[in-house]
Amino acid sequence: MSSSSTSGVDPGTGAPLLHTPSGVVSGSWRRHGSGPAVAVFRAVPVSAPHTDGSAAFAAPRPAPSWPGTLDCPDTEERRGLGATHTATVTCPAESTGGPYPVMVWVHGGRFETGHADDPRYDATALAAEGCVVVAVNYRKRFEGFLPVGDSADGDFRGVGDLVASLRWVRDCIGDVGGDVDRVTLAGQSAGGALVAWLLADERASGLFHRAVMMSPGAPRRGWSQRRLTTALALRRWGRRPTAESMASLSAGELTDAYRRFARFHVTDCAVGVHPFTPSGMRPVPVITGTMHDEFVRFPGVRQVDAVLRRTLGRAAERLGLPRVAEAWAVAPAMLVLGVPVRSVPAWCRSVSTTTPVRPLGRTVGDRMIRRWASAFAESLADSGAPVWAYEFRDDARPAQHCGELPLLFGTPGGPGGPGTQFRDAVVGFVHGREPDWDRYTVPQRRARVFDLSGASTAPARPDQADDPWRDVRTLAGPLYPGTRGTPAGPRVVDGG
Repeated sequence: MSSSSTSGVDPGTGAPLLHTPSGVVSGSWRRHGSGPAVAVFRAVPVSAPHTDGSAAFAAPRPAPSWPGTLDCPDTEERRGLGATHTATVTCPAESTGGPYPVMVWVHGGRFETGHADDPRYDATALAAEGCVVVAVNYRKRFEGFLPVGDSADGDFRGVGDLVASLRWVRDCIGDVGGDVDRVTLAGQSAGGALVAWLLADERASGLFHRAVMMSPGAPRRGWSQRRLTTALALRRWGRRPTAESMASLSAGELTDAYRRFARFHVTDCAVGVHPFTPSGMRPVPVITGTMHDEFVRFPGVRQVDAVLRRTLGRAAERLGLPRVAEAWAVAPAMLVLGVPVRSVPAWCRSVSTTTPVRPLGRTVGDRMIRRWASAFAESLADSGAPVWAYEFRDDARPAQHCGELPLLFGTPGGPGGPGTQFRDAVVGFVHGREPDWDRYTVPQRRARVFDLSGASTAPARPDQADDPWRDVRTLAGPLYPGTRGTPAGPRVVDGG
């Protein structure tokens, strides 16, 4: 192996080394196809473990020091640790070309599942293109997002874990050639929402300088509206949960309580960050976008839409009637999902224009994902931030949630294809370059369309579209049910 961007190589094993605030770790060498070698440090401790009793509901603490060198190779065993207090670093092996920009990756999973070491987030290809990638973890479910004691909406341990990880990146990523002045925070789904949240968290100010929010999604209702279901799930009446009372539960009891709680909130994220104040986000350069068909095949939703197509849809075709009847059949569900009553007629017409008609699936995806991306883009553009919006579409099959992950991390296909174009745009953005399409501004609202089917999408310029989220923005209602607009005012953050 030639000269390395890491701070050293173990003379006995030849493994790459990384110096962290708590000690030295060794990793593994990998190659992406015939490309250059990269160094991988798998599941490196960033903070103290979160699993021992009271630590599960406490603010993050620094990782304890260790003697000698901690072995963190890129193995299946370390991939399977599932430790929320760790991060995985993948970086270029060659010293030439540094310092390298840093991408900190925040995984998704509805704030209840997922891990940075999921094979979908293998960053070997990105590191081979000159990026240092740090995939970080955070506590989830009750441990990460249940307010305890006197805490309120906005006080989340999962967010504190991410702030601690960003500080860890600042303190040690230069050791493997990372540039602490060029850090991009990127995430998808719940991870995209956490990126947006950290844009408004003062503790993260200066810890990252650009952001990528892919299909962001967050709860529409917060803990102040879920006190009853929390009490039912925990079986504790008249008392708010405290760190001590939650820490007294066994791992099995916590899991059972969360499952009971989640069953009450099947139409929303059961936990997560809430409430957003998009106007408080720092105006850094941002890329944000969605899949056009986010949740049209969501379990249960797909079956309902299929039944409607086989019954009302076929009847409408025989009689030569509009397909909007299928949408009206699920209008009550649309109201539950937050579509305002006054918008239901226009919304039913809107979701009936895409073939095949999937009114419930489109409403779920638009309210749970595309509405958030639209609101974030609007607010950032209003603040003067450089914003580039995108959307994936496919005329042959649905462009579904998580469909962009293999395009970013994997081998996206032939040269010049939409997957290559998307990854090139994100990699260039991480390196400090602007995407090669128009900024999202008000009132133009231009967005890049990555058409996976290869069909044209706009007469003037096939790869751009005007206001792709117009119906979501104007008809789907505000971020939060029962409000006229986006919440304003300061947001509470914890001091951890």
